[in-house]
Amino acid sequence: MTTTTDQRAAEAAEALMGRMFGAALGAAELFTIYLGDVHGIYRALDEGGPATAAELAERTGLDHRYLVEWLQSQSISGLLTIDGTDVWTDRFALAPGVREALLEPTHPVYAGGLAAIVPAVGRALPQLVEAFRTGGGVPYTAYGEEAVRAQELLNRPAYVNSLAAEWIPNVPGLHDLLTKGARVADLGTGAGWSAIELAKAYPAVHVDGYDNDEDSISRARRNAAEQGVSGRVSFEVRDITDVAADGTQYDLVTFFECVHDFAHPVEALTAARTALAPGGSVIVMDEHADEVLAAPGDEVQRFLAAASTLWCTPQGLVDADSDVVGAIMRPDQLRHLAQHAGFGQVDVLPIEHPFWRFYRLTP
Repeated sequence: MTTTTDQRAAEAAEALMGRMFGAALGAAELFTIYLGDVHGIYRALDEGGPATAAELAERTGLDHRYLVEWLQSQSISGLLTIDGTDVWTDRFALAPGVREALLEPTHPVYAGGLAAIVPAVGRALPQLVEAFRTGGGVPYTAYGEEAVRAQELLNRPAYVNSLAAEWIPNVPGLHDLLTKGARVADLGTGAGWSAIELAKAYPAVHVDGYDNDEDSISRARRNAAEQGVSGRVSFEVRDITDVAADGTQYDLVTFFECVHDFAHPVEALTAARTALAPGGSVIVMDEHADEVLAAPGDEVQRFLAAASTLWCTPQGLVDADSDVVGAIMRPDQLRHLAQHAGFGQVDVLPIEHPFWRFYRLTP
């Protein structure tokens, strides 16, 4: 006779099997989305209108047979529509919402960066497997250019739509400071979009962006030039802990979603404090991890925990003496880091966001 315990175990196993299938489906569809993005297929359909597989092959220069398979997959997934049932002769078009989610990189719902995460982790996976045995790190470069692209695309919509319109007004005195003119250091700037949007919103500021990744800084310089702010935004490859080395003083230092990645977060925060001009402050935007562990967690916490395991912590462990926190950086951990870096006060700012929490650090 089956016991209640056995029944519960069987039900849990069946539920887990269903969840794993859903995860595999999602990963497979992200791969197909990545192919459509990297080959410009969505863009070709958007700009040229509905097309058959043959017409799209001529339009894009891609292989006809592969396009048939991809188009069929996308229509079954609901990302494309088809005006019939014959994948060889009928026309395909973008489904509603695809343009905003996959083709407009500054739209609030743009999610194209998510598709680049899967191949980036896949590229680094052999090293990640070995790192679990050795305790070593996995360098950012191991994830390839997809990693830089994913980081750039994932956060840019928020900087464009929320940085000046929502976040800065919720930091007491910051809008007035930036309007009047300020020297800003954006540490861990990546491809530079936080610094660029700050400069676009406040013409009197000058922003220095620092990052230790050369590819990211190259992209940041190109982005600044294209956005017309390169005269007021400069980017440099530099170790974050050396930001105060040349004696430049900043009215504001920002860390946008990066403190949890640092091998030496206390040293980075200490350097930021040392670089502050009198009356200056540090703004930290980092992951909205639950204040205490809740297991199982909701989808946001699950995403953060998985990203911490596959992405953030391995990159931070490249330094042998690393103190990397990882993506599950709770408020008490940030306060602890800030205290050891010499800050006297850490305030959680009244900015609501599902993925990020905002802090103001003052000496």
